[in-house]
Order: sequence, then structure tokens, then C-alpha cells
Amino acid sequence: MRVGNVGVGGNNPIRVQSMITCDTMDTEMSIQQTIELANVGCEIVRITAPTVKDSRNLENIVKGLRERGCDVPIVADIHFKPDAAMEAAKWVDKVRINPGNYADSKKFVIREYSDEQYAAELNRIRERFTPLVDLCKKRGIAMRIGTNHGSLSDRIKKDTATRHSGWWRARSSSPGSRAIWIITPSFFR
Repeated sequence: MRVGNVGVGGNNPIRVQSMITCDTMDTEMSIQQTIELANVGCEIVRITAPTVKDSRNLENIVKGLRERGCDVPIVADIHFKPDAAMEAAKWVDKVRINPGNYADSKKFVIREYSDEQYAAELNRIRERFTPLVDLCKKRGIAMRIGTNHGSLSDRIKKDTATRHSGWWRARSSSPGSRAIWIITPSFFR
């Protein structure tokens, strides 16, 4: 697969990625830090976009980078805000989201879900997530879908613990372990 002009995975080499640390609304500093990273060998740069306003400014950042001859791929780092992800996907080479918090608020409430409630939650997430997948496909840009423990909502952790308790305990007891969540085509039906 490609992130902008950089091949990742498969037979491609391991890539160097980093993240800028300034406020995304500071266009010039975002451009400067990105160029500095590219100049020291960074091949992919992540920029946080916590709001729609920040995501809109990615257009200016990417435009400024390209005008200065910097073609390093830009990744929008999104949490909690589907609208910010949709805006960011218009301007960047990759969108990075976490499935557990993509359509949920920052406060998770652990509770028991009936099968009907759980199905309704999946439908709600599908309605918020599918437009982003469609936009990324249309633009031909990559998505990173987080799979570590911190990327999952209480709903998913609770369901996984309930339905696959042995597997979940084994995976969550290993520091730094990562589960692989596969979203099949049926998710979008």
C-alpha cells in the first residue's frame, strides 16, 4: 500500500514516521516542523487534528509544504470527531483513527449490552464510519485503524471480554500486545 508517495508494508523497507508537536492552527510552525522532520529522514509525518477547524487548516499546511517542495506524506491523527476526520480526509495522504473512540464521546460508560443494544451500537458506528471509508476510497488515500487496547471503546472491550474471555485475558495481560481487528465487507452492509 502507499501513503502518498511512500510504499509501506509488503516488500517495502521499514519507514520512519514522526509527529509534529506544535498547534495545528499554527500553519507556519506546522510547515517548519514538518520540513525539519523530512530533512532528517522522516518519511511520513503525523499531524493531530482534534477539531474540524484544525482539520480544515491541514489544507493550508499541505499546500504550504508542496509550495516549498516538501512532498512528505501527511497523516491526520483523529480522535473522537468523525466530522474532523471527514474534513481531514480531503487534504491528507492518510487518516489515522481509533475505532473505539471514533463515534463515541471521551467518556465511556461501562454497561451490559443486550444483543439488540449491541447491534444498535454497531449500526450507529457503521453510519458514522462508512462515509469516511468511502471518502478515503474515492480519494485513494490510506487509513490506519488503531487496534491497541487504548483504541477500543468500553463497549468493544466489554463485548470481547464477554464473548472471548480467554483470548482477551491472554492478550490484555501482555504489555504492549496488540489485537488485530478485521473489518469485513459485511460490516458495511
